[in-house]
Parts: sequence; structure tokens; C-alpha cells
Amino acid sequence: MRVLNQLDYENILYPTSLVKGEQPAEPYPSVAKAGCGLICACMLVGILTDKQLEPQEAVRISVRAGANHFGTDMPIFAKEIAERYGLELSSGSSKEELMNGLRAGAVAIIHAGKPKGLFSDGGHFVLATKAEGENIYIIDPSFKQEKYDKDYRQGLFTMEPPYIVVSADNVMDQIKYRMPSWYLFRKHNK
Repeated sequence: MRVLNQLDYENILYPTSLVKGEQPAEPYPSVAKAGCGLICACMLVGILTDKQLEPQEAVRISVRAGANHFGTDMPIFAKEIAERYGLELSSGSSKEELMNGLRAGAVAIIHAGKPKGLFSDGGHFVLATKAEGENIYIIDPSFKQEKYDKDYRQGLFTMEPPYIVVSADNVMDQIKYRMPSWYLFRKHNK
């Protein structure tokens, strides 16, 4: 599995806005600043298909689809990625549906966001790659250790590099303000 970190892509510009309701305008932010959803998509394509999606191509797909607003407009972008790579897509907010999907081999882009949240102090997309027991295995596309050293994040996760292992209940607490809360991708049943 190829693990990517958006912080490695400071040199790739992403024509998006960082303020809700604003149109993209120069100077554009970089993928390092606003590309968490793009990087999650790059990783999930590699996990679920025999193809690779590079960050620069993810930027192009987002812009062409009109999903480049307020970071990434995931309802639009997720649909485009699913169609382009032959994946099934569902979205929702149910813990049971998310866990069942992950246990069945699906991968989810999770839309987290709350003040002093586990993954971010605002909105952020992370990738859920599997569920074991009542835990979800997360890859944070902007991982850096000091981010998880903050006092208010302690006790909410364990590290199993490259994964951040979080109870399903804690994940649901992180996503309760986002609708839909997750975008589940799976291989088509043949």
C-alpha cells in the first residue's frame, strides 16, 4: 500500500478556495495546505484498483469536475473518482453502515471536523482503510507526530504506523458535524 502525505506536495498548486462560499482565486493554496481529500483519493485508488492516481492528476480531476471549492467538494469529487476508476460509492453518517463496509473490504474517506478534534482543529478528510473489532484504521494525509502529541488528543487513539487506530465511537464523535460524514468506496461486484 502506498501511503502519501499531502505535506510532501507544497509545490503542487490546487486552485481552490479556503473560505466557504468564496471562488478560487490566486494565489492558490498548495496540495500541502488544501489537498487532504485529493491525497485520500490517491491512496484509495491504489488500494482498490490496479491503478495509481497521482496528486497532480487528482487536482486536474477536481478542477474539471468543479469540485475545487472550500478545499474539495467531496460529494462531487467522490462521484467523479468512483466513475473514473470503476468503483461503487455510497455516503452517509451511519456507524453500522461504515463498519460493515470497512469489514467487507471497502475504503472510506472520512469527513472529520470539530474544534479541538482528533484529526484537525477544523475540517479535514482522512482515509479509513479497515475495521477490526470496534476499531477503525485511519491514515491521516497530513500526518506529523507533533499533531498527535497535543494534550486534548491523548487517549483517543493508538499508533500502529502508518495507521492511527481509533474506536468507531471516537470516529463518530469526530464526524458528527459533517453530513455526509463518510464516502465509502468498494470494488464493483462482478
